[in-house]
Amino acid sequence: MAIRIEEVHSDKQRYLPLLELADPDVHMIKSYLEISTLFKICSEDELIGVAVILIDDKVAEIKNIGLEEQWQGKGIGSQALEKLIDYCVDQDCQVMMVGTANSSIDNFAFYQKSGFRFVQIIPNFFRQYQNPIYENGIRALDMLVLEREI
Repeated sequence: MAIRIEEVHSDKQRYLPLLELADPDVHMIKSYLEISTLFKICSEDELIGVAVILIDDKVAEIKNIGLEEQWQGKGIGSQALEKLIDYCVDQDCQVMMVGTANSSIDNFAFYQKSGFRFVQIIPNFFRQYQNPIYENGIRALDMLVLEREI
């Protein structure tokens, strides 16, 4: 199934429900949403997800990729990631980075399969969230940072 990504230029707040699929803290989302580039992920005419990229100099940081649950595990995330990488290369970026929680085992595996390498731990990053996050029976405490040259 082919997907496309489209840059969103206005009314970014309307995408909060999809953004919360990947980041449950609305305050955190709002802290990066307006200074980042938001993309909607579409299959034909259907909105199935969103992605947020923050570019600083030659580094592109994935702040959020959220896909509707029924579209997860079907290769859509990989397609979206490759399209985001193409966009970032066009913006003259040389590195793409992403942070994920220590409890996000599937995300950590996904990014490694996509050529990202583990480079850093940010201890206690998720303690600033208003409500604790649990995944796979593990509390999200630390951010694991991965990078890929693009």
